[in-house]
Amino acid sequence: MNSTICNFKSSLLVLIPLLFSLSGCGGSGGPSMGQVNGNITFDGKPLAGATVTFEPESGSPSKGLTDPDGNYELQYSPQMAGAEPGKHKVVIRTATDSAGKEALPAKYHDATELTAEVVKGPNIINFDLTK
Repeated sequence: MNSTICNFKSSLLVLIPLLFSLSGCGGSGGPSMGQVNGNITFDGKPLAGATVTFEPESGSPSKGLTDPDGNYELQYSPQMAGAEPGKHKVVIRTATDSAGKEALPAKYHDATELTAEVVKGPNIINFDLTK
């Protein structure tokens, strides 16, 4: 009986690190990511304070916020920058205007026409939005 328990414990010692490495919980820190940053303008002017969301066909979205110059950088999670590689639907929303309405046309958020392809490594993805 003791040899059976020892064999079981030995098997667990081999399987647990293997399972962590396969699940992405080991040394890799998660899925291979693309680092995404860029600039967003609206009618030729920097779009400040906008939320940028990249939604992959499958997987978790990444988000960023534009600075006063319209620059953004995506975050996959609080600990991880970037976005999953692949095709993404892109949603851009602004802080509301003085009347409490979204400042951008729906074609950039609720009925977005924006897409982007993210690859592993650095990605610079700019958007020049117009009315």
